[in-house]
Amino acid sequence: MVKLDISINFCVFMLLVYLLEFVYGDVIEVPPLNINQQDLLKHLSLGDIKIDFPALYVFGDSFVDNGNNKVILGNEDAIGGGYLPFGIDFDGKPTGRVTNGRIGVDFIATAGGLPYPPPIMGMSKIDRKTIRTGVNYASGSSGLLPQNGHVLHKNVINFFQQVDLFENSTMKDLKSTFDSPKRLKKYLSKSLFFIHHASNDLGVTFEVELKKKYSIDKYAKLLIKELSKQLQRLYTLGARKFFVSNVSPLGCSPYIINTIIHSGPCVEEINKRISLYNDLLPSMLEKLQSSLSDSKFVHGDIYKVFQDVFESPESYGFKDVNTSCCIDKNGTRIQVCAPNIDPCEDRKTRVFFDPFHPSEAMHFLWARRFLKDSSICSPINLIQLMQA
Repeated sequence: MVKLDISINFCVFMLLVYLLEFVYGDVIEVPPLNINQQDLLKHLSLGDIKIDFPALYVFGDSFVDNGNNKVILGNEDAIGGGYLPFGIDFDGKPTGRVTNGRIGVDFIATAGGLPYPPPIMGMSKIDRKTIRTGVNYASGSSGLLPQNGHVLHKNVINFFQQVDLFENSTMKDLKSTFDSPKRLKKYLSKSLFFIHHASNDLGVTFEVELKKKYSIDKYAKLLIKELSKQLQRLYTLGARKFFVSNVSPLGCSPYIINTIIHSGPCVEEINKRISLYNDLLPSMLEKLQSSLSDSKFVHGDIYKVFQDVFESPESYGFKDVNTSCCIDKNGTRIQVCAPNIDPCEDRKTRVFFDPFHPSEAMHFLWARRFLKDSSICSPINLIQLMQA
């Protein structure tokens, strides 16, 4: 009888251990600010792996903008992330990242053994001519379509213009840096081109200006066509490794759920709109890879990363999934962050830092899932793309 009780108790104990691992197994603390590549890879349980990865080039919107809008719009604009509390966990300095600390591409750069790719608008002519580790062209509020982005700010850099900057500035400087076209070609073929776009096209621009002009089906196809066009431009310029993220469920952001009447936890009308675009993206990338020789296109499902968190926040270490951490000028948490007002203290357990953008903890989550999770990426994960 005693042996039976011990056996039952042991089985119960092991079941509890299993359940705890299942519930809390994907909780990994945000690493220290200045962590190096080796320690980050250990932190991610990736071990001692080799990565042949000379540069990271970033294109996109405010999810991946690390300072371009700060230069364009100045320090007083929230979309430029130029004032505290933005950057409160980045040595207490606003850097142009619209969050409390680092953004996802910062962690990706570190995992690849690279410095954070600097924002092109803040680079000197000398820096532009000599840098070989990558550049960030992303601009908050920008869109895929050339005419989009001006709803919030007319001076932001849309995707077409971002590719122009790569072609007319960076490529010219790289050609003068490399001593042979062959070496430049090899360098570009090994570099990673990271794209996160269409959030503003599907959110603000469609809602404010284009809802009456296009059906969402036609509009989603138009966005996919423009994205494909610019990806092919980058390929023609020498890019071969592409990581393209889809769009997160914007209908669950604090601003949307507090300003649009809806039933349920999120505004499903907006999420359905985004899903129409997201559903078209994988097949477009597959077609490009089959038609462009030596190319590799990887699809990242950031929508699912957020969806998984919303369905089971505790499993990922989050306690609040729908409230802004910072306070606006009205004393609420619905509008953009007011300058120099202390944000919430539990930033590590919040999905959102402001009503529109993820916290550093959420940025770290989507970056690490892109890096190692093959259920989020297709056909391979980001680490495998870096090694390819």
